[in-house]
Amino acid sequence: MSLRIIHRERKSRVLKPATFGCLKGAYAINVTQGCGFSCAYCYARGYATAPPKGEVRLFINLPDLLRRELDSNRRRWLPGMVIFNTATDCFQPHPDILEVTYQNMVILLERGIGISFLTKGFIPTRFFELFKGYREKVQAQIGLVSLSESYWRTYEYGAASPREKMENIERLLGTGIETQVRVDPIIPFVTDTREELETLFRTLGQRGIRRASLSYLHLRPAIQRQLSSELPPIHRKLLQSCFHNQDWVEVGLSTKTKLLPKNLREKGYGRMKRIAQAHGISAVICSCKNPDLNGEVCVPSRVRKAIPGRVQRKEQLILFPC
Repeated sequence: MSLRIIHRERKSRVLKPATFGCLKGAYAINVTQGCGFSCAYCYARGYATAPPKGEVRLFINLPDLLRRELDSNRRRWLPGMVIFNTATDCFQPHPDILEVTYQNMVILLERGIGISFLTKGFIPTRFFELFKGYREKVQAQIGLVSLSESYWRTYEYGAASPREKMENIERLLGTGIETQVRVDPIIPFVTDTREELETLFRTLGQRGIRRASLSYLHLRPAIQRQLSSELPPIHRKLLQSCFHNQDWVEVGLSTKTKLLPKNLREKGYGRMKRIAQAHGISAVICSCKNPDLNGEVCVPSRVRKAIPGRVQRKEQLILFPC
């Protein structure tokens, strides 16, 4: 699919605290509005301000705004960490997006501010060269649900392939960057089978991953429409049967969310935790999307410590996607 990049000038403040879930209160940056990966399950595509599929709005003046904002605050406070991205991905493979991302990361790291990012994209070499000089200030999460190319082609074909994501992991760990994996969204009866999970966690354990966060697919009206129009019939029917008798409930900032049946999630998470543990990985359930379960805070500890109000402010800044 061709991607249309529209340059926009941002007018409002760059650094704003996130208002939801485990990231609440953490300072965050979204380099773009919209994401070219167009994953079928992406909730951010349903935002009222989201551009149409195939279009991405890039805030081209973001580095200048960020630099001025940080310099004006220098005598008062600096955030400890910044999150790249709550509603997009900073590693979309377009040169303009990557350049703005790179400039923002340099600005933060050179000022002693840490960064944390969650990505389903492929990380170019020059970012690893940058990270080498700031190993203690960089924390990475890789979104990886399955090593199956069939899953990738069906649900997130615009994102990096499983092979490319594994290359990200190997290079991040090889550079000395703290790296975790986010297994989200787990697709019932597709990516939560014993065979799928054994393959995934065995491979991650062999590469050196020691922590993963887990979350099953949930539905919002926009996600439901996307899945209905973009998935093959067999996957549509499977998910319809899983969510058929589930009521709309309030989860986070969304007043209309459907969760998978509680017993299905409990059994699935239990199976995942046991398999992950067998391969030396601690797996935690994301409490953001499982309010009816005994979940855990899904973001890494260094991110939690950087959130104002939980600890002292001067620690690090964070970078995450959807």
